[in-house]
Amino acid sequence: MTQPARIRLDEHEIDYVLLRSRRRTIGFTIGRDGLTVTAPQRVSLREIEGALQQKSHWILSKLAAWAERPRQRELAYESGEMLPWLGGELRLQVEPRGIRTTLRREGDRVLVTVDPEASGELRRRAIAGALARHYKREGEQFMAPRVAQFAARLDRPLRKVVVRDQKRRWGSCAADGTIRLNWRLMGFPEVLVDYVCAHEAAHLVEPNHSAAFWNTVARLMPDWKLHREQMRREADLWTWG
Repeated sequence: MTQPARIRLDEHEIDYVLLRSRRRTIGFTIGRDGLTVTAPQRVSLREIEGALQQKSHWILSKLAAWAERPRQRELAYESGEMLPWLGGELRLQVEPRGIRTTLRREGDRVLVTVDPEASGELRRRAIAGALARHYKREGEQFMAPRVAQFAARLDRPLRKVVVRDQKRRWGSCAADGTIRLNWRLMGFPEVLVDYVCAHEAAHLVEPNHSAAFWNTVARLMPDWKLHREQMRREADLWTWG
């Protein structure tokens, strides 16, 4: 169960969401939506507020850092819009022509044709679907060889790489050696794509996020910490709707 709450920290009125769970300790999460506090059922509100006061400096500094971040950009799927692509951008051009929705790539331009009779949400979904298919198709060609190279360096078998739509995860590694990647990764710089590919390949050796796992990631990418932080900073700058 979640509930909204408020506390005063160093002359600041801070709103937060209180989430009760089965965890044993009080936890704090700060993101674009603000502060979330997760606490055991048995912990009193007084204890929670005491923990918040103890962490007040950290909480206020993190909230301030989030406030300074660029606003999240939501794609509208209209002509002239710039789409993220491997650290750069592609210009979207939409033309009402024909019945079928088609997509053609010309350098740094993506031309999408859409039914002239389509409008509103139907038109938006048609364009978004065409772009998603393009990103997925290109992602399979771009990311699968990278994962295979990392797996080979670890001398581990890789069953296959699947690029698909994943709303909440950038990648995952199944017990059978199948690695799944989010097509939205194609909007990030190549080095961050490589970081996610290396991260998932490391799971072929270590299934969890133990110290041994991060040591394996370091074998593939010694500066992985820098890339992880950059990924966290940029992960929610775009929303594809």
